[in-house]
Amino acid sequence: MTFKIVDSLTGDTLPLGERGEICVKGPTLMLGYLGTPLSETVDDEGFFPTGDGGYLDDAGRLFWEGRLTDIIKTGGANVSPLEVDEVLVSHPGVKVTRTVGLPHETLGEIVVACIVPHADASLDADGIRAFMKQKLASYKVPREVLFFDDEEITLTGSAKIKTSDVKALAARRLA
Repeated sequence: MTFKIVDSLTGDTLPLGERGEICVKGPTLMLGYLGTPLSETVDDEGFFPTGDGGYLDDAGRLFWEGRLTDIIKTGGANVSPLEVDEVLVSHPGVKVTRTVGLPHETLGEIVVACIVPHADASLDADGIRAFMKQKLASYKVPREVLFFDDEEITLTGSAKIKTSDVKALAARRLA
């Protein structure tokens, strides 16, 4: 399989390390969607745009950062909720977390951390933000940190957090 990262708006191939849409081609790639011409499924070079965001490092390793529809666009920057969650779950008091983007008047979206703390943990928003500032760029640090109980977070049948439900719950909490 061959990968490239493109600007999802222009289709231009991006340099190594830059984040964009993951495109793939190779002998095991599907031949297209039923009823859709191949020319509408792949680009001129035969690459299929996956709808996933990520980047290639200097060694050519692919890093997946989530669905492009899940990427948080805040103040002109893109934030991967998976990257934020990875840092959050490294905090000893955090049991479960899901980071979402919520609409904001001037920034487009804001980064919102939704956290279920461990039963014995005593967490506060300022402490979480201070922890995050040590590990992430400032624009990736959640502007809002919300805490929830286990029973407030809905899981899918495969025990995954339903992002859409958490996003709606966070929006209601901040309203």
